Amino acid sequence: MNKTNHVRIVAVIAGAVLLGCCAVHAQDAAPNPLNVLVQTLSKIENPEAQANILRGMNASLKGKQGVVVPQAWADLYEKLRASPNEDVRQQAQALAATFGGGGAIEEMRKTLGDATATVDARKAALDSLLAAKDAPTLPLLLDCVKQPGPLRAPALRGLAGYDDAQVPPAILSGYKALDSAEKRDALNTLLARPANARALTAAIDAKLLDRTEITAPAARQMQSLRDPEIDAWMTKNWGAVRTASADKQKEIAKFKEFCTTDLILRADAPRGRAIFAQTCAACHALHGSGAKIGPELPGGFEDLDYILQNIVDPNAIIGKDYQQTFVTTKDGQVVSGMLQADDASAVTLKTLAGAVTVQRVDIATIEVSPNSLMPEGLLTALDEESVRDLFLYLRQKQQVPMLATAANAADFFNVADLSRWHASREDEWKMENGEIIGRSRGGETAVLLSDMVAGDYRWSASIKVPPGNGVVEIAFGGRPDLADFRGCSLSLGGETPPNLWAYQGGKPLHAPGRLQVRPGEWTRCEIVAKGAQFTVSFNGKVAFQHTDPQRTQRNGFGFYLAGKDAEFRVKDMKLETGAK
Repeated sequence: MNKTNHVRIVAVIAGAVLLGCCAVHAQDAAPNPLNVLVQTLSKIENPEAQANILRGMNASLKGKQGVVVPQAWADLYEKLRASPNEDVRQQAQALAATFGGGGAIEEMRKTLGDATATVDARKAALDSLLAAKDAPTLPLLLDCVKQPGPLRAPALRGLAGYDDAQVPPAILSGYKALDSAEKRDALNTLLARPANARALTAAIDAKLLDRTEITAPAARQMQSLRDPEIDAWMTKNWGAVRTASADKQKEIAKFKEFCTTDLILRADAPRGRAIFAQTCAACHALHGSGAKIGPELPGGFEDLDYILQNIVDPNAIIGKDYQQTFVTTKDGQVVSGMLQADDASAVTLKTLAGAVTVQRVDIATIEVSPNSLMPEGLLTALDEESVRDLFLYLRQKQQVPMLATAANAADFFNVADLSRWHASREDEWKMENGEIIGRSRGGETAVLLSDMVAGDYRWSASIKVPPGNGVVEIAFGGRPDLADFRGCSLSLGGETPPNLWAYQGGKPLHAPGRLQVRPGEWTRCEIVAKGAQFTVSFNGKVAFQHTDPQRTQRNGFGFYLAGKDAEFRVKDMKLETGAK
């Protein structure tokens, strides 16, 4: 790109940013600055420059209503939509939707519903349709929440903008299959409107969902709805929302009876991390894991009085930056969170589902609460053992693995990305179309380790190693995240049958297999661990049965790929805890 074009791009993007401060509605008498941008854009042929300009314009106009359509836009759009550059087409389509282009919106609906379109194209279409508040998109969103993948989370968040009776049953029917982050998005949508929240409480009363799904931040959000039926349900099922100071001191004394230092140090830190993820990580980050709505926690919390005072009485001292704001829209949606930005045209809150911007023309009321986002009663849903496990995790000065449980097993493989996994190098492992794809570089072993550990379990996945010199080793017993690995692994690749290896220090024990796994073909692999017994099957046939009397009760998982330019693929991976 030459210097002249670069200067022009910088100038145009700067102009696009300034649009946020300009009046762009039909009644404005001043010249429409969008006309200048469109005229400049029509003279540029560089796809990268076009995409940058369009991106700047979309960012400046996001969420704005009543935007005057620029002169010559129709001709320019026909040119841009035919661009060979996908980014240019997507950005132009999004801008056309902002300008109220019915044809562009119809195109985006088709893209969103097209299973053969790229994930990026469908995601861009989804974002634009939500920004345009397109009512006919609702059936497509309901379809998206049924399918695992990168579209499910934004679809769950987007449903908060729809006041429709179809929304609660669509979310609740598949709630148990969601991973932890998706569950937070689902709860945020269900608690955005009183009718949706009542459907949630009815599902809990019917035992379709566990009461523990109502986390502390969710409880605070339910309070913000100010619905008498929901308030009565909360009083019955959650407990007192506010307690007197004397009662808080009695509550703290009660916790201290079963949270002595000795008992806490004998607790379960990996299980404590799982509890933290369910009850605290929606707002707080610890050791790099979790959200940053509230203060980031440093770990190493050994002062029990400090912990209990802050959890039992979160409203004692509230920093201005952590006061909760409630925004109610004219169509009845309630958005709650911490104020992030506030200007003449819009208000942006940091919510449990991420940053949410509400245009002022859509706002009915704004209220700043004197209370913290974290409600009282956070520990009331936990039994004594769980409280101790949580407190032991808060004591950790570095990260520990997370225990896989029935509540979080879906996090093991979320189809969308490599959350809960750690790669030796970022360019060696990626998620693509629902598959984990590993490629070794320069002959070095490519390693991918899970962040979770499990006791008894059933692990299953479809795996494929292309023909060639590549060999993959699947660690499923022991702790592959530790330097001194002691456990079991399965190796496969090439023309020989798979092998089972047992590492107990020194030379590993080798058990050759009899069943062949064909190179380049998908093979369904299942590993069941119960007590000291492991059973490995391929396509429903038992290949190995191994007893490890030294097996630890918690096992990690990892993939090791060796061989120059070797490849390994995994899909449809599932972890079930408490295997039978």
